[in-house]
Amino acid sequence: MSSAPHLLVIGLDAVEPDLVLQWSAAGRLPTFQRLLERATWGLTTGPPGMTTGAVWQTMMTGASPACHGRHNARQLRPGSYETFRFLPADLQSDPFWTPLSRAGRRLALIDVPHSAMTEHLNGIQVVDWTVHDQELGFATVPSTLASEVRRRYGEDPVGLCDHLNLATAADYTAFRDALLQKIAKKVAFTRDCANRERWDLLMTVFGESHCIGHQCWHLHDPAHPRHDRRIAQALGDPMRAVYEALDAAVGDVLALAGPDTMALVFSSHGMGPFYNGDHLFADVLHRLGHIPPPWAPGPSWRAMRWLWRRLPKAVQQQGAPAQRATIDRLWPRFDPRSTCFPIPNGEVFGAIRVNLVGREPDGRIHPGAACDAFCATLTQDLCDLVNAETGAPAVRRVLRTAHLYQGPHLDALPDLLVEWNCDAPLNTVASPKIGTLKRPFASHRTGHHRDHGIFFATGPGLAARRLDGVVSVMDIAPTVAHRLGVAMPDVDGRPIPL
Repeated sequence: MSSAPHLLVIGLDAVEPDLVLQWSAAGRLPTFQRLLERATWGLTTGPPGMTTGAVWQTMMTGASPACHGRHNARQLRPGSYETFRFLPADLQSDPFWTPLSRAGRRLALIDVPHSAMTEHLNGIQVVDWTVHDQELGFATVPSTLASEVRRRYGEDPVGLCDHLNLATAADYTAFRDALLQKIAKKVAFTRDCANRERWDLLMTVFGESHCIGHQCWHLHDPAHPRHDRRIAQALGDPMRAVYEALDAAVGDVLALAGPDTMALVFSSHGMGPFYNGDHLFADVLHRLGHIPPPWAPGPSWRAMRWLWRRLPKAVQQQGAPAQRATIDRLWPRFDPRSTCFPIPNGEVFGAIRVNLVGREPDGRIHPGAACDAFCATLTQDLCDLVNAETGAPAVRRVLRTAHLYQGPHLDALPDLLVEWNCDAPLNTVASPKIGTLKRPFASHRTGHHRDHGIFFATGPGLAARRLDGVVSVMDIAPTVAHRLGVAMPDVDGRPIPL
């Protein structure tokens, strides 16, 4: 095929590896089954403690969060007790396509999550068209491409899935069908892009597995406390339906490869039941004496959220900038009287920032030995927490960020990362120091992220084998650049030994 790209990259946002392996073995995912039999493949892992909020940024830059500066969608503004929305333009490292473009490689980039618009790109780019998280709004390079995409393929039929009001079998059916429609749109547009010219790199990303995992895990998992048997019987397993559609989509896109094309298929991270203790975190720290009584959403905040989720999708899209501005304005500041405070980190790993003298405006804990002792005591207190409903530890481990990462933006990250034990729901925790604390988990999401993803590589010279160990997502960027003859020397990742 004369128009086949030199390198074809297919990203799958939050596809769960265990489900890929399970449904491939059952014959439900024939494309993945062939890849498992014929490709070089293995498991991937994201940045420790920050997979939820930094996996795509780490993948695209080949740099750790301490270098690119992001750990979450909302972060503490350095030198203050306020938070800000971390946008793609705030990233402190370049994505791999920047050096590729400078080196003259022709690129087609379709919906890479959390990516900024790249000026003077040698190729085309589509941002925030049919993704799970819209941060900038739909835009393209060149700008004229946007009108063509709208005219030929239409708008995103789902929008932000977290803003949907899903309650009935009809709601979930419409949601599933809209996700299947999104997948078909992406395949058609990707095929159209491939036929325009022979790209050095064609990269397309599907985000539907991310949406279905968050919103429908309870319909897939009969053991989930919110499993609705009647809706599941009426609908079937919506996650399996989306995975089957993605399997077909991957097959359709892989068909664009020629005999000299290397293809890389990867999942950013996985998905599982949404069980964690982040909703308890502030109350735990309060009972341990580290923060004043935590802020809680009042009736007006809850009413706004209820109303927003029931507005028509078109109204939500028009009002999204005002909604984000309102949230930014109302988001509470951290109390400077605190010795530490919980900062947003995507919920699977709780995150703690020490109120450090010399770093924070009104620091309470001195750096060095005093901070080490403080962190050691706090770590033990958190590891003493027990899930009162199961008797199991509520916290698996507490990690010191500085022991995991080094880089110029280390101070933008949390100091401690708290890995919740997500084997069972965490509604009540107890320890000798805090007594018993009960706060039922109430998120509308029923599925959430897991650290491991999966990848497959096919093409000339690649044998059918599973790689030993686990590959970091940091290695994907230098692998792509290496395959196109461009070095990325100043990154943390290394080319995958394919």
